[in-house]
Amino acid sequence: MRHHIYSLFFIFVLIVVACNTNNRNDTLHHQQKFNCNSLTDKKVILDIANAILDEKNNDQIWNLSEVDTSDFFTVEDFFINSKIKNRLVLVGGIAGGSSGSADNLLILFSCTDTFKVVWAGQVGDFTLTDIADLNGDGIKEIISNPGAVWMGECFDTYQIFNFKNGKQNFIYAVHSTSVIDCGRDNLFEIYKQGDTLESKFECSVQKRNDNKYEVRQINTIKIHNGGQTDKDIYKNLAITIDTTTIKL
Repeated sequence: MRHHIYSLFFIFVLIVVACNTNNRNDTLHHQQKFNCNSLTDKKVILDIANAILDEKNNDQIWNLSEVDTSDFFTVEDFFINSKIKNRLVLVGGIAGGSSGSADNLLILFSCTDTFKVVWAGQVGDFTLTDIADLNGDGIKEIISNPGAVWMGECFDTYQIFNFKNGKQNFIYAVHSTSVIDCGRDNLFEIYKQGDTLESKFECSVQKRNDNKYEVRQINTIKIHNGGQTDKDIYKNLAITIDTTTIKL
């Protein structure tokens, strides 16, 4: 009973504060000092996550409808600045088909003098191995690679972002698109010779000799080069490959 009241208290405070702040500054306050380690409690997280979804005024959440703490991880690290650790929680969920793998709720908490939600939004998959300080400023970056198939077109994004100063900042992002093998037939009726049918980026983060990081980016472009059937089009594709190294 005590635990239930405790959880309800957090939901009430979250809703009250959310009504007075924009989506990037939603705060969840507690009158006492609060230990971020308590945010490993799945019941507490589920209550907070559901309260965030119920608000429906966060433009970082477009079609996430449910969350499930059976798919859940949390870590405490330097996500906002290089001096004070914050608690990051990633909860899996259910979203519309257009989101593909961007069906998780990420919540970033601050737990110093007051307890608050610094940022909450819908993101793609990532794991603990995708979190690292990639630009040497002492703040951790997150690597995510969400993808989706929608209306016969494949979409993939490779992105690296952080939450420096409490805002989501993208330090690298590329977007891949393709209509090849994505559920759309009769390409020969829709596209003409010279049209780009696929622009795909394959990316990886690599550590340099000076202990700094860079992104190795391979961009493969496939262009319609003639054909009267889909099979002929695939056979005749004009393909170019460009490799670039980008310092973070």
